[in-house]
Amino acid sequence: MDNINNISVPDFDEFSLFEMHKIIYSPFDDDCPIKINILSLETILSQCPIFNILIGFLSRIGEENIKLTTKGNLPIKVIKDIYNLNLLPDKYIENGISKIRTETDWTVLHNVRIVLTMAGLIRGQKSKLLLTRKCEKLLKDNNYSELFYEFIKTFTLQFSWAFNDRYANQDIGQIAFLYSLYLINKHGIEFKDIDYFTNLYFAAFPNLLAKPETDLDKYSFRASSYYTRLIERFAVWFGFVEEEINEDKSYIGRIKRTKLLQGLLQVKSATICNIYRIN
Repeated sequence: MDNINNISVPDFDEFSLFEMHKIIYSPFDDDCPIKINILSLETILSQCPIFNILIGFLSRIGEENIKLTTKGNLPIKVIKDIYNLNLLPDKYIENGISKIRTETDWTVLHNVRIVLTMAGLIRGQKSKLLLTRKCEKLLKDNNYSELFYEFIKTFTLQFSWAFNDRYANQDIGQIAFLYSLYLINKHGIEFKDIDYFTNLYFAAFPNLLAKPETDLDKYSFRASSYYTRLIERFAVWFGFVEEEINEDKSYIGRIKRTKLLQGLLQVKSATICNIYRIN
């Protein structure tokens, strides 16, 4: 059985069953075949949009202990002040389809608040948001790298990406997110169709596909769910991919890796180390 688990699998890009188990269930452990490197503060701040939103949000809490609305939401002024930093513009807001009337209208900041709470970095008390002692210490010690890893671990392992959409299968995209990042880093040197990565993902995990009524439904379901969760609301938010955009600011459906992603990942697998190394 051990021999079977250690045989490389073509659909897993030559990772073995044992290695893929580590990639899926222990992505941040030292013995994971794809190592997540410790990045410098300068690198994170200059290249990770969602982390800059996080820092802006925590700064506001530290300065004024944000008072929540009667419904428990962030005040509009705080949301707009952070949104106007232009770190992650929302395409629906930018196109006039929606407006910021409440916290949930800007998905990014709403998710940041939820994840920070789950990570034990902020807390509510008597209709106010406060920094926890854990967060205060990290900020006081300028330990922003640890803050980043606390956030990304909670975002990927505890927070459900399906919270933001209505797709039936809650696991698509989030399961084996590290494997997807690896594929993008390996194959995304130049702009490549998102369908290319979608096909590789579902070749590895065909059981994640819901049974559609037609082939068109199958394509639409898997393409849109994978793109929305893994690309649009994870890889783009964290600055791991760059999307190709037309002159009219419309998206073409092609992505490539960023320098941040290159620096983040390192392959340790003995199975494939002679086949591919991250530069």
